[in-house]
Amino acid sequence: MNQKPPVSESQPGSQPASTLSDLIASADFNLRWFDVGRRIQPVSKKAAQAFEEGAAPWPHPYLRQAWCGLLLWPADEAAGGDPVVWFLRLPLDEQGKLLLPIRDRFLKQLQQALYPEGNGEKDPAKYLQQALEDSGLVFTPPEEKRAVFHAKAAKQLKRPASDHYPAAQAYAKDPASFPWDQLALQGIADLAVRWEEQRDRLAGSIPCFAAPALIPLCQCLESEAIDHHLAEPLILRAEQVLAGGAPEQNGLNLVIAVIRGLSHSIATGMRQQFLLRVLQSDAATNGEVLAAIGSRCSEDLLVPELAQLWLENLSASQPQQTFNLLLTDLLFLPQLRNVLLGVLRNPERKESVAHAFGEFLQPSGN
Repeated sequence: MNQKPPVSESQPGSQPASTLSDLIASADFNLRWFDVGRRIQPVSKKAAQAFEEGAAPWPHPYLRQAWCGLLLWPADEAAGGDPVVWFLRLPLDEQGKLLLPIRDRFLKQLQQALYPEGNGEKDPAKYLQQALEDSGLVFTPPEEKRAVFHAKAAKQLKRPASDHYPAAQAYAKDPASFPWDQLALQGIADLAVRWEEQRDRLAGSIPCFAAPALIPLCQCLESEAIDHHLAEPLILRAEQVLAGGAPEQNGLNLVIAVIRGLSHSIATGMRQQFLLRVLQSDAATNGEVLAAIGSRCSEDLLVPELAQLWLENLSASQPQQTFNLLLTDLLFLPQLRNVLLGVLRNPERKESVAHAFGEFLQPSGN
């Protein structure tokens, strides 16, 4: 899958495109929207259209932006051609909606690139690529997210997994018989995206995974709604680390990865009990552990007990700047705002919470 922009041989109509989806459709490409902020997840055509029109907020805001992955492929699939991927980071207003002046400016840049006036060259792809780069809206997701996106795109388009998938399957079948350092991240992402096909095999082999293979697997599983068959062995791996007292960095890395791997699981009760144990352990003073819970398990913070423990650990162990950053992001989520404010304003809150929230409310603190 490449990231070169699509081009159209057609000329623009009398009415310029009012949304990015319209412009892409005019270039004879299909489009599928994904959110790539907290995890890789599809966004419905209806939700994307309402967002592009400024009528509705982005359904999954992260750090006050919409982190979008656009999968484009030719409308005429018989004509062939590779799918195209764009990653765009779109700023949001206070309501989580698209800033329309930015949308309009971006569309104008792309329209001019597709149909340049006074240009004798027949290479609109070059100009479109330049317009994307000049927009300031393009970003590069972390490596594991790119791998998951391509794995999901291949599945969406009913294309085979990557050439690295067989090695990942072999490792999942018997970790002791295959060297983990020969695994490619793309193969691990393919394994994660196809976890339902591999469920029994993975459930039996996760206890034997080398940590350097288990950690990227968990990072890829964060975009999957895994069930208790996989959640349980992942939790057991993390709890083996927690049982040893204050974990070293390697152990913390595994705990952080498991938190991410469980974050989208349908085994909600199992995950929340695990998070409760994490927040009551020595690992709860680690900033990356707290950030993983805040950024990936935000829906679990709807449980007041978890929200309270998370805020207590965050305020007692982390710098004010970290507290501000994580809290600002979560208060932007309407469903979570009231729960967090209820804990923050509770007269019986801990002194560390009261102090950190007071600093947060200062004009320079947020």
